[in-house]
Amino acid sequence: MLKSRQELRSMLSRIEAGIVQLHSSNPSEPDFFRWTDGVFHGVRTQCAHEDDDWLFNLIDQICTRQSVPYPAVL
Repeated sequence: MLKSRQELRSMLSRIEAGIVQLHSSNPSEPDFFRWTDGVFHGVRTQCAHEDDDWLFNLIDQICTRQSVPYPAVL
């Protein structure tokens, strides 16, 4: 079932919080995230096609803020 933008934004917020927590618990590991394809897969599969650009923009913002690699599909 496809999710609304509000639900997708909530999912992305939880993902970002998880990334922050992992960075905090592993501060000495600079390459903790070598790829993020799997991290954002669940959100992408629940997004309506017309919301793709909107979703990719939010994922881009998260990757930039958290200094993690972009998923290969972006």
